[in-house]
Amino acid sequence: MAQNEKNNQVEFDIDCRCINPVFLPALDNPSRYLHLYGGAGSGKSFFAAQKIIIRCLKETGHRFILARKVARTIRNSQFSLLKALIYSAGLSDYFRIREGDLYIKCIPNRNEIISAGLDDREKLKSIHGITSVWIEEATELDFEDFNQLDLRLRGHTPFYKQIILTYNPVIASHWLNTKHYSDSCILKTTYLDNRFIDAEYSGILNNLKQQDEDFYKIYALGEWGTLGNIIFKPFEILKNYPSTFDETIYGLDFGFNNESALIEVGILDSEYYLTEKIYEKKLTNSDLIKKMMDTGIRKRCYLYCDSAESARIAEIRRAGYLTYPSDKSVKDGIDFLKTCKIYSLAENRGLNKEVLSYSYKQDKNGNVIDEPVKFNDHALDAVRYAIYTHCHKRKGGNIRILG
Repeated sequence: MAQNEKNNQVEFDIDCRCINPVFLPALDNPSRYLHLYGGAGSGKSFFAAQKIIIRCLKETGHRFILARKVARTIRNSQFSLLKALIYSAGLSDYFRIREGDLYIKCIPNRNEIISAGLDDREKLKSIHGITSVWIEEATELDFEDFNQLDLRLRGHTPFYKQIILTYNPVIASHWLNTKHYSDSCILKTTYLDNRFIDAEYSGILNNLKQQDEDFYKIYALGEWGTLGNIIFKPFEILKNYPSTFDETIYGLDFGFNNESALIEVGILDSEYYLTEKIYEKKLTNSDLIKKMMDTGIRKRCYLYCDSAESARIAEIRRAGYLTYPSDKSVKDGIDFLKTCKIYSLAENRGLNKEVLSYSYKQDKNGNVIDEPVKFNDHALDAVRYAIYTHCHKRKGGNIRILG
């Protein structure tokens, strides 16, 4: 992307090599509803960010909204992606970024990008002058959530108004698959369309075919479907947790290309209350430790980690945390969790999404295998590490936690 400044405006020549070819027809598409859906790793969210940045620079009079079901999840998804794109494209002189309220302003033409969660629909009514919307993980929204956003997009604007929806299809009965609007553009993509995908993640998606055909069709090929053999019922969602617990522990599953997931588990009367503290990709160990400090992870509470990562565990322990390797017995851990009463919060978006698709494998003959599909399971692994290792193995006397 090359830029030339003239009369306090910025004229851009777009280098199309930085955009996946499959998305080029959508770059100037003016449809009110732009559905970018399909498999994981297709680059649809990256393109949505590219389109918003380009429109911010080339057009005027804009107030874009970044929307998700829960406001706090915007920081590590859309906002983080837009920020990274601005910096990597050398555009930081043209934008002012405010971390506190997740706000971005295009300086030459005063276009704005603001953020809003659907966890409080009433707040939307106080936001005026919206010209376009980007809804990430649109399947998180119910139809009324979407309708409220759609109603906010009104009035005369110098350029077209648009709602961009990015999502992975899972349940065929979802309203996104059953309700159809005129003035829509629907673009389905998969990881095979993404020429920028890293080889490791491409291999993970390709390997799904060997684990479970249905999983491969949904998460790799982006087809609507229904997953069978779900391992857990959805955790009961509470609005508020007790103010105190008998004990608090943590589970940590390491990742980099996949999410690092750190889950806080409050224990009260042998019931378990889960809080998603960290759920983010591309975290080095130093990044992770800083986030642990920033999010108030308690240093004197047990922290059970993926035992395959001994060097990372040791580094976190040197930072002052009470880390221990977890027991990674998958079958026994799952069986134990099934006996537990577990609660979650609506804000635990990664965790709640994982539990809906966490499934046993199925062979080519349709036989269920007593082993989970290894995909989208990082928060649930962290939960299993914490509860099974601490509450089952320790109380059972089978391992010694301290010493």
